[in-house]
Amino acid sequence: MNAIYKGTITHHRHHPRKHQFSYRINFLYIDLDDIKAAFAKNFFWSFNRPNLASLMRTDFFGPKNQSIKKAIQQLLTEKLKFKHKGKVYLLTSIRYFGYCFNPVSFYYCMDNNGKLVAIVSHITNTPWNEKFAYVHDCRDIPSASKCFEFDKAFHVSPFMPMDMKYKWTFTPPRDFLYISMDNIRHEKIQFNAELRLTKLAWTPSSLNKILFLNLPMSVKSIILIYWNAAILAIKRIKYYPHP
Repeated sequence: MNAIYKGTITHHRHHPRKHQFSYRINFLYIDLDDIKAAFAKNFFWSFNRPNLASLMRTDFFGPKNQSIKKAIQQLLTEKLKFKHKGKVYLLTSIRYFGYCFNPVSFYYCMDNNGKLVAIVSHITNTPWNEKFAYVHDCRDIPSASKCFEFDKAFHVSPFMPMDMKYKWTFTPPRDFLYISMDNIRHEKIQFNAELRLTKLAWTPSSLNKILFLNLPMSVKSIILIYWNAAILAIKRIKYYPHP
């Protein structure tokens, strides 16, 4: 079932100098089997055609001639060596007023019984606009919270080196959704990002409130990224060029 998730995102840098900020955020949570129907009852929202708010196929994972769901399922086959059958839900921000920038989108992959079996974190960096997908296998993790530790493999912030480890924690997307991402270097947490989101009903009026009563997330994200990058530069945080 489609839904809206609203809440806060917090970034907390611990080393080499402290820096923290938090802001309100909203995401769409979309059943990839139901994209067209999700926006069919709203004049201002569309799938794969220009509008005030548009989910465009080219903004998301995989080739444009393949459905998003099929592309994710193919990725699971390649990375995890299993053939996924079930629902795939996309947690994301879409294109508003013709502009889209998603620092990260999450794909929650369920089995036919509704159990979470995998998560795909699809990251976009800036200004290079490169994309990279981390695949998280949830099948053998019995606890509700899914925790993963792995090496960093993709350059995101020029104020973070590549020689880091990640510790990411996810809760299943229920009434409350939580994601935590630790960046660890020399056994110390250098940086943490947290998403704390509450589930709301998907209705035409709630979608239009996102569109007309909030600064579009695509615009808000890019402004805050560069604003905080300027602050980090002023604080003389070490700059790491693209490797």
